[in-house]
Amino acid sequence: MEALERYAVSQDWITLLLLLVFVILVITKYAFPQRFSDFVMLFATDKYLLLKGRKPSIFHPFNLLLFAVNVISVTLFIYLIYKTAVSDTINRPKILFLRLATAYTAFVLFKFAVEKILANILSVDKKMNYYLFYKLSYRNFMALILLPVSMAFVYIWEPTLTALFIFLGITVVMNFITIASIYKKNQQYIISHWFYFILYLCALEIGPYFILYKLFTNL
Repeated sequence: MEALERYAVSQDWITLLLLLVFVILVITKYAFPQRFSDFVMLFATDKYLLLKGRKPSIFHPFNLLLFAVNVISVTLFIYLIYKTAVSDTINRPKILFLRLATAYTAFVLFKFAVEKILANILSVDKKMNYYLFYKLSYRNFMALILLPVSMAFVYIWEPTLTALFIFLGITVVMNFITIASIYKKNQQYIISHWFYFILYLCALEIGPYFILYKLFTNL
């Protein structure tokens, strides 16, 4: 019986990344225990948004720490999609991951900056601050949910493009539901400013994702 040569791809760098994520989560939990407890119940209760949304601070250390987890989690999932869809053998996986992480971070920060500038021009800073806090909170939470899914695909199951797109679709739907809920809560304000809302929706909630898609496909 002839032996078959097996090529094993090292996952050490992913393991170190995940270790970093757990360290960040531990630091976050012990530095902000009550805020963290309220945050992990975000899909069950609005307590976190009601308490912290009164004076939302996007640059609170708690949000920044969770955003770091968000970047790693989302980038890892995008990396798995790229690896499965384009090439199972990537010459420099760590470089690709860094490029994806940089593109994702730059996209989020640029979009955030444009939204803040637009809010300042239209004198709706208070509304926009809450809206950005609301989106950031839910997206950080969804990134936490996405993390064990990526871990399962890295260490347990070989990912298929169908499975990855199913989970991607679920994430997109969850994101749509959270955004729709805040639009519903502010429908009177939106109706009275419908032109600016449509302009914002097309320019900052649809257009940037198309640009991100083009960047991803051109890597």
